[in-house]
Amino acid sequence: MNIRLRNQLLSVFALVSASTMLAGCGNVGANGPVEEEVAETERGVPVEVVTASIGEVKASFTGSAILEAEKSTDVIPRVNGIVEQILVEEGDYVEEGQILAQLESSRYQLALNQINAELRNVRQELTRHVQLAERQLVSADAVSRLQSQHDSLQAQLELAQKDLDETTVRAPISGHISERYAREGHLIQAWQPQTMFHIVDISQLRATVHLPESALQHLVSGQNAEIAVPALPSLNTMDAHVQRISPIVDSGSGTFRVVLNVPNENQQLRPGLFTRVNIHYAEKTNVVRIPQDALISVDNQSHVFRVEDGVAHKVTVQTGIRDHGWVEIEEGLSDGNMLVITGQSNLRDESKVEVIEP
Repeated sequence: MNIRLRNQLLSVFALVSASTMLAGCGNVGANGPVEEEVAETERGVPVEVVTASIGEVKASFTGSAILEAEKSTDVIPRVNGIVEQILVEEGDYVEEGQILAQLESSRYQLALNQINAELRNVRQELTRHVQLAERQLVSADAVSRLQSQHDSLQAQLELAQKDLDETTVRAPISGHISERYAREGHLIQAWQPQTMFHIVDISQLRATVHLPESALQHLVSGQNAEIAVPALPSLNTMDAHVQRISPIVDSGSGTFRVVLNVPNENQQLRPGLFTRVNIHYAEKTNVVRIPQDALISVDNQSHVFRVEDGVAHKVTVQTGIRDHGWVEIEEGLSDGNMLVITGQSNLRDESKVEVIEP
């Protein structure tokens, strides 16, 4: 009987020991994931931040345009003649009044001499008749006819002199010779569509841009603008201003035409270049501004995540004008606030964050 009881007690002890060992093994396996989960919960969401700053913000309308010369002209011959000499070439800079070419002038000189000779004879005859008329030896009608003849010849002489002068072709404006069409030995016809030269003055250029009708209320002549030339990346943006605004909106495209004046005294720009245009219609200085990427807009409301002591706080802000990646903040932020610029999609209000250096 004692032996049976002893065996039963041994069996119970063995079962209890086995259960204890299994329970201990189970606890050891369960503690690992719990600790990892706690560690993962305490770690913040990785984000990049930027600081709100005080600066300048400009509101602009953007567009594209082709640069054109404000002043350009064709040099058209005013008399017929053979081209005897060409004195300039394409690319040359010429001053207003400078000689460009010389046409044959001998025929015009002979015509001038002939009229001048006739005029001298008539002038002498007129003088003699006036003296005779004072003594009543000739009629007043004879003197009047000679006077008319004299005046007619005088006008013809002036026209002949003008034709002779026109055989010397001069530049009507200052600028560069962009095209030379005339050639020595060619016959030139007066007032024909074909020109001898084309001159452009590139010291003042213009850019014509078409803007949406919504911009019409914001623009006035004289507003500042900037142009950038993609083909000349070494050049910084250049200043321009609104010169003319069309009063008519195109019903087909819903746009209106704006002409910008582009000073080019150093002549770094050339007509025909493609440009990108920014017309500033509002400008504010000493305002709080943040990068566009830090702003989140949902349902016509804007907010940012402001970071303080490793925690991201969702802050509603009131925005103002915008300018190429910058946004004015009228309410909600102050200078020096640290804002999340990358990683906002993973955040909620009061989320812990870990700032990552860019």
